[in-house]
Amino acid sequence: MLRYLLSQSASLLITMLLVIAMVFFGMRLLPGDPAQIRAGLDATPQQVESTRRALGLDRPLAGQFVAYLGGLLQGDLGRSWRQNQPVTVIIASRLPVTLLLAGCAYLLSLLLGFGLGILAGSLPGSGWDRLVRGYTTVGLSFPEFWIAFLLILVFSVNLGWFPLLGYPADAPLPTRLMHLALPALTLALPRSAQLARLTRALLIGERTADYVRTARSKGLSVLAVTRHITVNTLPGTFPLAALELGGLLTGVIIAEQVFSLPGLGQLLLGAIGARDYAIVQGITLLAILVFTAVNWLADLAQAAADPRIRYS
Repeated sequence: MLRYLLSQSASLLITMLLVIAMVFFGMRLLPGDPAQIRAGLDATPQQVESTRRALGLDRPLAGQFVAYLGGLLQGDLGRSWRQNQPVTVIIASRLPVTLLLAGCAYLLSLLLGFGLGILAGSLPGSGWDRLVRGYTTVGLSFPEFWIAFLLILVFSVNLGWFPLLGYPADAPLPTRLMHLALPALTLALPRSAQLARLTRALLIGERTADYVRTARSKGLSVLAVTRHITVNTLPGTFPLAALELGGLLTGVIIAEQVFSLPGLGQLLLGAIGARDYAIVQGITLLAILVFTAVNWLADLAQAAADPRIRYS
């Protein structure tokens, strides 16, 4: 187990370094000169060159990358030229909205996914099973932006149950949750469908195990047998649950753009368009940390919950 932890930690560091390098050099390959954007379209070549030196873009790319890594080791993510503020300050101001949205969406996806999956897997071939399979098919078939527009049309425009757009950051928590209800549901539907499908498949596959036949032959109730199957099955869903949490990082960008939420997703899109390298790199680094850490913790949780798993 210790060897596995060490190998995973080394893999984590290598993955982060490679992705940081890809984002760093990839952003600089995009069309558009940040110095020209900063100086303005009417700026003279001398003004553009002066702006380029001020932004540190006149140095070789390798030197820029080494300087950026040195700043990371000191906890410095750089400075946004567009907002003229440290990236850490900008991200900290937008992070609460994204965290609250992602947390609500993930909790909802777990409740729906595991609940519907256990229901369908416990009653295979029943009406409930067919209903859940229909739900998973629909949830996995439509893109998130289409689901978002449909929810807005039904629950905001026609029924008026939820606010249409925006996010009142200074409002009480219940009011903010009302504004995040439809975005969270938009993100939760496809992820809960994926979790429900896997949970159902694992439960049905586990029903033929020897210990299940033994439990039934001993006269245990259907509920007790289902509880034993569920306990042995759920650890197999941990990797997918971790991947779905990582997938929220991309889904949040769509949801925040559609629902006009002032979070990291909206900030990232604006930074890409303005070629604000520091913000793009800072948000990407945060996403890498979250994604890899969650998957690492999921592997540990799966090993702790299922003693049959052995890592070599």
